[in-house]
Amino acid sequence: MQLAINALGPQVVIAQTAGEKIRQMFTLPMESVGMGMATFISQNYGAKKIQRIRQGIHDGVTIQVGYCIFCIAVIMLSATPLSYLVIGKNQHLIQLSARYLRLMSLTFFFHGSLMIYRNTLQGLGFSIEAVLSGVGELIGRSCGSLIAIVLMSFTAVCFINPVAWSLSLLYCYWMVNRKLANITTSLTSDQRRL
Repeated sequence: MQLAINALGPQVVIAQTAGEKIRQMFTLPMESVGMGMATFISQNYGAKKIQRIRQGIHDGVTIQVGYCIFCIAVIMLSATPLSYLVIGKNQHLIQLSARYLRLMSLTFFFHGSLMIYRNTLQGLGFSIEAVLSGVGELIGRSCGSLIAIVLMSFTAVCFINPVAWSLSLLYCYWMVNRKLANITTSLTSDQRRL
């Protein structure tokens, strides 16, 4: 990823770095909600309340969507002043950083949902699968970076992280649904035996 950014020159490096620092402030609450999910899921899994787990996932994604809408509104209105606070008076860098923030904010849904599904895997006790989703993120970043290098495009750089989040989210979504189906089948067969 850094190679793709570096290839576009020092101004892009500065603008992306500033935008990324601001972006992380906005996505940190998404990660906190995800960590809370792991605890919620593990408690309900221990109590064998699978329907409550499914409802928790739905509610978690709903919380993330609401927060993402809030972030989009705030960033669309304040990306330029926020970039100014980090960068200073260089108008070109401020514009690039604000553009980075605005484009990234439109994809926050992928990051927020990923936090819900990855931490659900963790809460269900499937740590290896959760780690594999991180590997998927690295692969997504690599692919996005190669595309950005070939295109030599700042816009492509802005979408490196979202590509990684999306690929990892697809894997986590599939894996959570698969594991929950297996757990439900196992619990149903256990109840029949009793």
